[in-house]
Amino acid sequence: MLAAVREHGISEIADRLRHRELPPEFRGLEDAALLGRAVVHLRRPRDLVRAVLGAPDGLLGALARLGLDPLEEPDLYRELHHLFASATPADRRRAKILGQIQGDLAGGQIAVVSRLDPLLLHPAIVSKIHDVEHVAELHHALAYIRSYCSSATEAGIRASLGLLRPEDSRVDLVRAWSKRFDRLPYDLDTSSDPTLVVLASAAAMNDAARRYRNCLASRISDVFLGTHLFAEYQPIGRSEPGVIAELRRIERGFFLEGLYGVGNTRVRADRANLVRRKLAACGVALLDHAPASPEMMHAVAGMLGAWPLGLPDNNAWGEEVIQATTDPGRPLDEAA
Repeated sequence: MLAAVREHGISEIADRLRHRELPPEFRGLEDAALLGRAVVHLRRPRDLVRAVLGAPDGLLGALARLGLDPLEEPDLYRELHHLFASATPADRRRAKILGQIQGDLAGGQIAVVSRLDPLLLHPAIVSKIHDVEHVAELHHALAYIRSYCSSATEAGIRASLGLLRPEDSRVDLVRAWSKRFDRLPYDLDTSSDPTLVVLASAAAMNDAARRYRNCLASRISDVFLGTHLFAEYQPIGRSEPGVIAELRRIERGFFLEGLYGVGNTRVRADRANLVRRKLAACGVALLDHAPASPEMMHAVAGMLGAWPLGLPDNNAWGEEVIQATTDPGRPLDEAA
């Protein structure tokens, strides 16, 4: 009520009251007295709301679900009334969404439903967003999803909203879409080498995870966000095992972070060097070390505790410092 007084002034409210069906004793009173008598006479809050603002369908129910404590932003009451009193289809749909939310309403949801992209107007999403700042965040996420998921059409997004469970949130929506990406933020041109295949979609990563018995499925978000890329070495004829290459995005392309066999086992030295050469020919950068012989590097690295220099295969070094057959502490598990 105080918000309405601040917005419209007592005279306008009194004028509204004069034109309603009020007892005769209200007529002819000064504005302030008229308002005071109205407050006393209309003992129930819902009667006062009807007298001052009218009662569009659903408004009183929405007000009741906001609880007894006043909202911190009084303008939200006016915004709520506008949604329920408006005849425009967009506002009617927003009011309907508020009515479909189970349980109590939060004041922030009034602002959220007014600002949310119409495509995202769904009780499952609106019910989990109480802060209007999260609206812009969700809009940015939706734009990103549309860039890298070809199935993220309007129909596809609406269908995904309908699949949300009561316990799900906007985070679950984004995670679900990340697992459906089929466009890469950054790609690697391997067209010159048929044995190198970029895992260019979530489906391809899931398939490789099954075949290689590794955790590639848990790395989908890294590829979706463009920080990593995975490529598979598929030898012609499949007479030898394949290799998974983990590539890290850098400013000017990719560098090789690691090579992995089935079950994340180490890759045999000669095969690892072959894959490195193939990746380098496609523009992938390789890690390097000082220009010394393998024996010198191993001697110094061992004394300094730099053991990764002795494990080139899973750490993407370009030369085999320790021969795998002479490294009893880390036997090869790969079956050629």
